[in-house]
Amino acid sequence: MSYNARQYQEKRHFIRMQIDAPASLRLSSGEEIDLTCLDLSSCGVQLQSDKPLPLGASAELCLSSCGGPVAPLSAKIKLCRHESISDSEYRTGAVIESFL
Repeated sequence: MSYNARQYQEKRHFIRMQIDAPASLRLSSGEEIDLTCLDLSSCGVQLQSDKPLPLGASAELCLSSCGGPVAPLSAKIKLCRHESISDSEYRTGAVIESFL
């Protein structure tokens, strides 16, 4: 890693972990959506879904532990950023408001 890249990386307040794990999202309307959590930090997540998610919405995220010894992670999140990758692939950034 170059010196400049390391300096930039160290400016992040929280490390972002690439996890690519199955997750489910429950919107305030009660709708449940299966998706993938691409990365996770202590204050946010990046999600991948096959349909756009409603920006500004609050939701409950449940991140599977994939059967390991760690309990699933549940958090209240707010959807804040959206990127269309293709007609059937969307990435959404969310802020973690609290852990449940």
